[in-house]
Amino acid sequence: MNNFITNLLLIKDQNITIEDKLDLINVDGQDTFLFHGALSYEPKCCTNCGCIKEGNNIVKNGFTDPLKIALLKMSECPTYLRLKKQRFKCRECNSKFCAETSFVQKHCSISKNLIFYIMKNLSKTLSFKDIAELSNVSVSTVVRVMKSCREAVEVKTHSNLPEHLCFDEIKSTKDSKNGMSFVFLDAKTHDFIDIVDGRTQHILKQYFMRYPRKARKKVKTICIDIYPPYMNMIREMFPNAEIIIDRFHMVQNINRELNKARVKLMNQYKNKKGSTYTILKNFWKVILEDRDKVNSTKTFYSRSFKRYVTRKEVLDYILAIDAEFTASYERVHEIREAIKAKDSVELEKYIDMDTRGLSKGVSKAINTMKKHKDYMLNAVKYEYSNGPLEGFNNKIKLLKRVSYGYSSFSNFRLRILIMSRLFVSEYKNNVKLKENKKKSKQQNAA
Repeated sequence: MNNFITNLLLIKDQNITIEDKLDLINVDGQDTFLFHGALSYEPKCCTNCGCIKEGNNIVKNGFTDPLKIALLKMSECPTYLRLKKQRFKCRECNSKFCAETSFVQKHCSISKNLIFYIMKNLSKTLSFKDIAELSNVSVSTVVRVMKSCREAVEVKTHSNLPEHLCFDEIKSTKDSKNGMSFVFLDAKTHDFIDIVDGRTQHILKQYFMRYPRKARKKVKTICIDIYPPYMNMIREMFPNAEIIIDRFHMVQNINRELNKARVKLMNQYKNKKGSTYTILKNFWKVILEDRDKVNSTKTFYSRSFKRYVTRKEVLDYILAIDAEFTASYERVHEIREAIKAKDSVELEKYIDMDTRGLSKGVSKAINTMKKHKDYMLNAVKYEYSNGPLEGFNNKIKLLKRVSYGYSSFSNFRLRILIMSRLFVSEYKNNVKLKENKKKSKQQNAA
């Protein structure tokens, strides 16, 4: 029975014996389990003078008052262990000491199993209050456990950098500089590296100066969004790195300008007769949909057209309204298709083409691409993107939302570093599972 209970409570210390007794008490209106146990063994030496136990020079001297140790919940009820510790007396130095266990830290009333459970929850998108309720401890205890992880997750050395990096920023805490923080990770392994308080050139230069020039010279590619301060800093701090503008941000930029052109065209028909305004307002998605995916067979009834139509017919109607909008639509989708096909020759051709006859916003977006053409072409030459970092940023945003924000950048940064370890390991496990599924399918097909 003792072994059954110790296994149930995940107690691996063989020196702890559990009594065949369980109390179910009510604490603050909630049922609570209370186990009883004792810790005793034969000591090898005196912890004070260090003398080896021989004969009766070290003897047992009763038990201490029971220590109430918090355990993992059982059946959603708080669970505690009242543990008595054996006292010993050394006759050589006349000192007294207590038995020690690996189950709970010294001068601590929370079991290590519960501490590990809190650490595991710290790596999830849960607030401190939620973790405290799940673990039956106070919020300050959760924060204290988080701070105890600092040494394990902190960046220990600035002597080396990966060959391929991803740079991005995220809205930070109130006490951070400029309200934004800089984040970066390894583009190849997706390992999160660090988060920096601020994203200005001066702050980032000071941070990367911690790394020796030899380490910075080894960096081959850096993937960023369309943010000129990053470009200037990279050219100065990473002399051998190729700058890659993220494909998602390229497409997002031209899509945004195309949609603005649609809104501008739509407003021209706002107070006029006909259904053109309604069509432009309701069918905005067909403008941004890939041209080869616009359905030309499936029909649906449209009150604007007062008949059954296909999405292709709707698109043709919209493109017949205005020549400038049609030209903008064609150019945007030609650039998108070149990016999707990773065709650098086609992409360069469409970027260099004259922008006359296009809407003002689309022309501006293409001129921006023309200004940073080499970096834009690198997006289709290299396989790296900011996708993994954007995915992790979504986790950070979710964490901030469920926590109603963070007031301290120090705690915010530490929580992100803890969370990043599990996120990366889960991502790698998912990749391995997908690869194994592909291999199994190929083997079954063969």
